[in-house]
Amino acid sequence: MRHSMPSWGTSPTSAVHGVPGCTAAPGPWSAHQPSPQASEPYPADSDEEVVPASAHPWERPLLALAVTVTLALTAVLLRLVWSVSGSLLWTALALVTVPLVCWSARGLRYARERAESVRISPTQFPEAYRVVGSLARDMGLARRPEAYVRPGPVSVRADAAAHGLRRYLVLPDAVFDDHGLPRDREALAFLVAHQVGHLAAGHTGYWRRVATLGADLVPGLGSALSRACEYTADNHAHAHVPEGAHGVRLYAGGPTLYRRVNLGEMAARAHTDRGCSLLLYHLLSRHPGNTRRMAALRDRDRRGRVFL
Repeated sequence: MRHSMPSWGTSPTSAVHGVPGCTAAPGPWSAHQPSPQASEPYPADSDEEVVPASAHPWERPLLALAVTVTLALTAVLLRLVWSVSGSLLWTALALVTVPLVCWSARGLRYARERAESVRISPTQFPEAYRVVGSLARDMGLARRPEAYVRPGPVSVRADAAAHGLRRYLVLPDAVFDDHGLPRDREALAFLVAHQVGHLAAGHTGYWRRVATLGADLVPGLGSALSRACEYTADNHAHAHVPEGAHGVRLYAGGPTLYRRVNLGEMAARAHTDRGCSLLLYHLLSRHPGNTRRMAALRDRDRRGRVFL
């Protein structure tokens, strides 16, 4: 199967796929306006083939357990409210309060990006605009997600989220140079593919979030589900930008030192570093440790380690 990836050349309507710059003819960086066909939603007659990516084997079992825990805690909460108040009205209010709070929190989070962040567009970070649109189309999204740039370290600011019918992702300014151009084209494409992978896998859905809120109250359960989702997003990214997997070094070395990070050496430490405190850290972290994530990307015959 042919990998599909965005073009980094000067043609704004190109849908070349593969690693950025590998299949497209080289050309100068361009801020040309894309054609109307590139706007959202995508053309109905697009014949691009969606490249499949597998979910991490632990994601579905953990998701089922998280939903079960949430339902059980909801039943306990409603029972408690009913026993205290004896009122059907208060019980109904307790049932809808948490979803409303979750909706409001997601709305404020989205509003923050709209109010404070730079939105990626055909005239602002046009190269990133093209790669976001192409990857979203290749992963089967019906509409182009919005994309924003915020200052801050890559490990903090890279994100994917949703509110209502809107899907959006946030990229760190660390992946761009002082002229707004990507420091590393393949690394940027991999980072974008990872975030779009979250959207394509349904990780940002509202009802999914509501249904798994209870897992965050169980030590280790919510974080384990989050780690499995991160591996799934990496699977999506690797399916579309395998040559950009070295971009994961950005999380370890930052935008200036990541080229000095030895990916193989760090990946090997995932199998040699031991210790109770290290194990506890891995169990409580919502993201796989850099060493474990690099090991999963380097050896595709092994799934990423969620627990031990």
